[in-house]
Amino acid sequence: MPPAKRAGSKSRSTTRKTTSGAQPKRRTTSSSASKARSARSSSARTKPRAGSAEAQLEAAAERLRKLNERIIEAAKQTGETTLTNYEKALKSIASAVERGPGKSDIDWVSSLASAQAKFIRDVTDSLAKTARKALK
Repeated sequence: MPPAKRAGSKSRSTTRKTTSGAQPKRRTTSSSASKARSARSSSARTKPRAGSAEAQLEAAAERLRKLNERIIEAAKQTGETTLTNYEKALKSIASAVERGPGKSDIDWVSSLASAQAKFIRDVTDSLAKTARKALK
């Protein structure tokens, strides 16, 4: 007795039973199989037709490429702005160190404050220069 068909099942395959217990073979007509192969190989060589799934996929891929480029450009601009503001903040800190403890009457305190301010400026300049190279 053949197995019961599932409700809602629409796919049908035509198979032949073999007596040797081997896997059943599908029947295909040689003309439909060769047409399908030639259609696949010719579509790979030519541009996709307008309105086809391949054309829609290619159009979506192009839109994603453009979006990706805009996102990268916006990220670079944001990175540059952030870097500039960070650089200003560090230089402001260095100036505050020089104005405060750097104006001390005690020589070693003013020397230490001036050295620290110079160090902050040097590191800031080096960091900003390296980061700007990375952003380009």
